[in-house]
Amino acid sequence: MSKEKYTNNFDSYDEYDESGPSNDKRKKILFIVGGLVVLALIVAGGIFAKGKMEISSLNKKAENFIDIKDYQEAAKIYSDLYSKTGDVEYKSKKNQMDIMAETKSSMEEAKNLEQQGEYVKAIAIYKQIPAEDKDNYKKASDKISSLKSDVVKKASSMIDSGNTTSASSLLSEYLGLIPDDKTASDLYKKVAGKTETEVNQVVVKESSSQSSSSSNLSAAHRTANSINGSYQYVTAKEANIRSGPSKSSPSVNTVYKGDEIYIFDTYVESANRIWCKTYGGWISYNTLNGNIR
Repeated sequence: MSKEKYTNNFDSYDEYDESGPSNDKRKKILFIVGGLVVLALIVAGGIFAKGKMEISSLNKKAENFIDIKDYQEAAKIYSDLYSKTGDVEYKSKKNQMDIMAETKSSMEEAKNLEQQGEYVKAIAIYKQIPAEDKDNYKKASDKISSLKSDVVKKASSMIDSGNTTSASSLLSEYLGLIPDDKTASDLYKKVAGKTETEVNQVVVKESSSQSSSSSNLSAAHRTANSINGSYQYVTAKEANIRSGPSKSSPSVNTVYKGDEIYIFDTYVESANRIWCKTYGGWISYNTLNGNIR
């Protein structure tokens, strides 16, 4: 065999060796890597799509709760959406729902007081309804207008029955809220025997006192809304779980300092007392916030 032929055969062998099995192996590796990349993209896309679907579903849930005026549940969902996305729009919506929930609670409280004949207390709450809640603000304004005559009628009835002290107290409290009601002002001057200047002094004093009281009550409602759906811990040495949101409700269980309490709902009895619904009954928030030890 000639040297040239031998060399050519050897070169052919090398060429076959480099372009044959090695190329196939590289192709297989590239195919596997490509497949893994595609698979990773599919998985990532699936996770992203699932996340988008979950966000969309939560948004729809929140809208449904708003439609049925369950603003507390809507606020919880927007809070969850803010935690998941970091989108400040959801934080803003959550704050709006907190205000709407507080307004709804205030409207219900005022309605109950109105039905009990506590017209002045009802007016005080109706006056707290924010103008941003256009529907409830209009309802509250209409209620105040209708309750004005009810207060005067109630005071007149008290005077007719000889209960002038109660009538005077009712009118002074009312004028602290509605100082421009001339009918009530004239009736108060008559029953209390006061001059115009003295009436104005009483009105200013009552107005200042009620402003402070209203502010405290609003703060209580804000606190009640903020602790809904949260875990709290007993700070009192021991605390009663009662069957209802009242100190007169019987005690059904006792919890102790450090016990964990989940709050399902809240009820504002007054500026100084919030009741929290938990497993088995109601507990005073004063036993959870350090006010009672």
